Amino acid sequence: MPQPGIEPQWSAYLERYDGWNPELRAEFARGPGGFVRGWPSKGGVYVLSHCFGVELEFLGLDRFNNTPRPSISDPTAAADEETHCNKMRQLGASWYKNENQYKAYNIAPEAFNMDLTYAGWPAGGGVWVLIISRTQARMKGTAIIHNAFNMEERCKAIERLGGRFYENPKDCPFLDLP
Repeated sequence: MPQPGIEPQWSAYLERYDGWNPELRAEFARGPGGFVRGWPSKGGVYVLSHCFGVELEFLGLDRFNNTPRPSISDPTAAADEETHCNKMRQLGASWYKNENQYKAYNIAPEAFNMDLTYAGWPAGGGVWVLIISRTQARMKGTAIIHNAFNMEERCKAIERLGGRFYENPKDCPFLDLP
């Protein structure tokens, strides 16, 4: 059924569109920030929602344009995707068995009881990590993390909000590091 004020072909498209574009590695929709995905060799999908400039720069992604997935006909695509997923994991990406599990989480996140993960990688080594509930994040104002201009400022914000520093990132139980 056509929607008022929308051309019929767009109306039909919107009825089928579920907000998931598997051709894109990074996507900018209504925001805030960008939406980044990665498909590891183990299967499933890694997802980082609300990625801002510092995270996008860390991942090597354009901050102003959608980024397509590498072509499967490219012989380096699998290795490139695995490297991309490993960088996402450094930022605390969530892994889902498949796109449908992610969509279910998106509809009812409270059913999954997932805390928010913020990670910062200082130039001197180590990693700053803040694990916090959505309620506590709102109360503490974790949105300031997204105002950082660079990774060093991000680390300072995470520290200020009570984050923990791990000299050896592999000692951090909250990041799914390779």
